[in-house]
This record gives sequence, structure tokens and C-alpha cells, in this order.
Amino acid sequence: MKNTKNLVMAVANDSGNGFSKTYTQFEDGTNSTTVTPSLYANVSGKETIPELGRIDLGELDNNMDVMIKSPALKTASELLVGKAAVNSGNAVTAYNVEANTGKAETDITIIIPLVKIAYAALNHVLDQEKNIPNTINVQLAYYLTCLPISEFNNKKKRDALRKKLIKGKHIVLIKNFSRDVKITISLDADNTYIYPEGIAAQIGLIYSANNFPNYRNDDVYTNAPYKNGQDYYNSGNTLLIDIGDGTTDVSIINATRPLKGIGVNISLNQGVGTAAAAASDQLQIDYPQLGHYTRSVFLKHAAMKNQEGKTLREKYLTPQINLLIRAIETEVEKEFRKANNDISTVVVLGGGVNLLTSQNKKAVQSLLDSLNPLADHQRIWWIDSEYNQLLNLDGLRVFLAQKLNKK
Repeated sequence: MKNTKNLVMAVANDSGNGFSKTYTQFEDGTNSTTVTPSLYANVSGKETIPELGRIDLGELDNNMDVMIKSPALKTASELLVGKAAVNSGNAVTAYNVEANTGKAETDITIIIPLVKIAYAALNHVLDQEKNIPNTINVQLAYYLTCLPISEFNNKKKRDALRKKLIKGKHIVLIKNFSRDVKITISLDADNTYIYPEGIAAQIGLIYSANNFPNYRNDDVYTNAPYKNGQDYYNSGNTLLIDIGDGTTDVSIINATRPLKGIGVNISLNQGVGTAAAAASDQLQIDYPQLGHYTRSVFLKHAAMKNQEGKTLREKYLTPQINLLIRAIETEVEKEFRKANNDISTVVVLGGGVNLLTSQNKKAVQSLLDSLNPLADHQRIWWIDSEYNQLLNLDGLRVFLAQKLNKK
């Protein structure tokens, strides 16, 4: 007997270079947030991905095995996504942080969210009915995502991504069971929104994603120069430095509004991922017998608490991070001049903050103090690592809550 389910979902997705962060909400109010490595691998036929009927269904998101048929993609092949790609041992595809193509043009920006939406839909049906359907038709009431500022500022790139998303129906075949589960996903042009990264994070710092329109007031403010989101909202001009894997966004904003005449500023095509890639290239030159580490493998080895990790950090990664910091400092000086040095707070956020050393932070503080000599100490807020990864998603969730509240 044919078993078809129809679902309506609202989705906010931050397609990070390292991890895809996705929030899904259904009509009954149930919701979830998932963090998935931004990776996929082609199926070779030699993998040992278990059928989910033989394992705990709680492992669903760790064993994503799909085929995607979408007008936004040129080919349709079976893929392992996220942790399944990592565990397969196959060659993985990730964002190429060294290329200038950005996120708007690459297939991975379409593949990862579609797969996550499909598995979220299946998880929801399984949780509600304890039954595996043949087909799930998903209509997205809202789909919100974000792009680095340089891509967001490029209308052609924004429009290209939007056209891919809304171009017909996307079909995801989930391959984990004895029979495929077909998920059809439809987006509406009027309900698909793209926002600038960094600015989204600012919104996520000010407002509560869980309790909008209230201001944020949780542990992110424990070590902050402000009491809560309302206090921060009223603080004056903020310069945001969002250090990612492949880009660093620099923005000047007053509460939730870009400064008049300045706009949402600039992206540098540099981040901790490009730094790691350059460090890995140098490592291969020095030690060709090691082969070439991808940036993710390099960072994994550099994080090890042994002599190899120490050498990779001190000899290879640190010089590249120092170059990144100097590039950021050059841009920050320009932005301070644009704003006539009227900057109350500098906020440094993004996954890249976790790789900065105390020396890096001291250098940034020293520069900022020199740019604002009439103040005793330029106020700087280093966002703690446990909050950095989800800040852009928090902002997207605030925008989503605002839209849902207006319905």
C-alpha cells in the first residue's frame, strides 16, 4: 500500500565551509538544530553503511546515503553526506576555500541543505508515527540562508543561488532501507530569503532566537562587555569581524542597521581554512613523503597534543594565521577611517576565532587601541568558541521567528 506524507517545514540553514548548521521547524512546533560536516563523497560500492532497519534510528543523521535528482544539479549520483562521507574512507568533496567561486555557485551549497531537509522530514515522520513512508512531500513555508558579504553584495550571485533553490522540485532518495524513501522538496520564490553572514550573527547576538522578540540574555553575555542583548543594542557603532574558513567578513553596524553610506562592507577571501591550506602546501614542500594533507586533515593533526601537533602549529600554521591577522588589521584600519573612528565595540566572532593565539589577540587589541587613542582601551568582545559556530544560524532563526510571528 502506498504510504505518502505531506509536510510543511520552515528551514534556516547556514552553509558553513566547515559545517552546515540547520534549524527545522514543523507546523506542530517541533523543531531541531543539526550540525553536519560540509562534505559529501560518491558511493563506490565498497562502503559498509548499515541499513537503518538494523541500527538505532537515532543514528539516521550519521549515515546519510542518498541520490539527488534536482534541476539545480548537473548529475544525479549516489552520495554519502556528512559523517557518512568521512567514515566511508572515500575521497570527499568540500568547499574549495582557495577558489574564488564562493558558495553561491557550488553544488555543495545545494546538496547539503537538501539532504538535511530530507532527513529532518523522515525523522519527523518516524518520531510521530514510528513508520517508514514511501514518499514524503515537503513544502517549505520559508527557507532562509546566508552568504559571505562579498557574495551577498553581488546581486548576480544572490539571484543565481535563489534560482537554483526555487527551480522546480528537488527529489532526494534516501537509500538506507530495503526500499528507497522518496522525499520531494519544493521552495517558493516569495518565501526564499538570503542574508549576509556576519550581519546575521549580529542579529543573533541581540535577539533571542528561542524567544523572539525578546532580547538575548544567556551565557554568551557572561564574559561580554554588556549585560544582555538590549544593553548591546544600545551600545553604539560596532565593527564586526567574522573569521570563517574561507572568508573574513568585516562590517560596521549600529545595532541592527548598517551605517548610512557605508553599507555592509567587505569580505576578505581569506580565513583559517585558507591559512591551513597554505600551511599544508608548505608542509608538503618540506616533507613530500607525507603526501598532501587537506585543510581539514591538517587542522586535525595540528590540534593533536603531541610533538607533531606542536610542530604543525608553531612552524606551519602560526605564520599563516599571522598573515591573516595582518590582512584583517589592514581592512580594519580602513573601516575605522570610514566611520571617523566612531566605533564603540569591536566584536570578533566566527569559527576561526578558535585558532587565534593569545599573541594574535594582543596584536589586534594593540592595533585597535592605536586607532582609538582618546579611549583608555578599545572595547573588544571575543565571542567564546562554544557560541561562535551557531551565531549566523541564530540570526537566521530570529529572522524566521519574525516572519512566522507575522503570519
